[in-house]
Amino acid sequence: MKNPRILIIKTGSTYRDVRTTTGDFDIWIQNATNRPEVVWKVKPVEKVEPDKIHTYDGVILTGAHTSLTRPYPYLDGMKRLVDNILKNQVPTLGICFGHQLINKILGGEVINNPLGIEMGIIKLQFTLHGLTDPLFEGLLPSKTEVYSSHNDIVSKLADGVVPLAKSERTQYQATRYGQCIFTVQFHPEYNREIMDMYLRREFDKIKTDYLRNPLHNLPPQEILDRNRDLQKGRKVLVNFITIVGESK
Repeated sequence: MKNPRILIIKTGSTYRDVRTTTGDFDIWIQNATNRPEVVWKVKPVEKVEPDKIHTYDGVILTGAHTSLTRPYPYLDGMKRLVDNILKNQVPTLGICFGHQLINKILGGEVINNPLGIEMGIIKLQFTLHGLTDPLFEGLLPSKTEVYSSHNDIVSKLADGVVPLAKSERTQYQATRYGQCIFTVQFHPEYNREIMDMYLRREFDKIKTDYLRNPLHNLPPQEILDRNRDLQKGRKVLVNFITIVGESK
């Protein structure tokens, strides 16, 4: 069996100082999976050729510092991409902005989270579908914590999209559409260092949310102090690669 070819579509880049220290979204994904047999191809969103997506065994859409509450210049091209993914049944994983983008294309809605920013380590709550989904194979439903860093959320799902997990602030932390499209709002590619850098960058914003509603928000220093190394989020990426291999 040939090694799986997976396309990472960079929908954006991290901050320059973070990128200088830790690399960018695509590097984080490759490091988190630690699967040397995978043949990785990385393309920025503007260079993706939707009609050639069938030449890959799998696709991953990264996060971005972009908001879909404003016009998105690549929306039409990404719609063609998703159409071809579904036509060819190419296993696909959308992460954070990728999760929001795919759900918007499928007919869902994306809004700025009225509960505020969701940063740091959060606990997932799986739906009944999520408990049996191969994306979460091997994860304990009562103990799965992941890294989070986002302002926007998917507020409404399109018909046919199945919710797999939620969190305290985000109703749709993970979804699936059909047998080939998976999305997660959280960041399985993060590690402790990356999360720490984001928390320090967003410290003032977290503090503003806390001061606005201290009964339902943790102090920013406590969120920072709770940061630690997590392994389970990476399991989601490894499981996705397994799904890619089994689909060939």
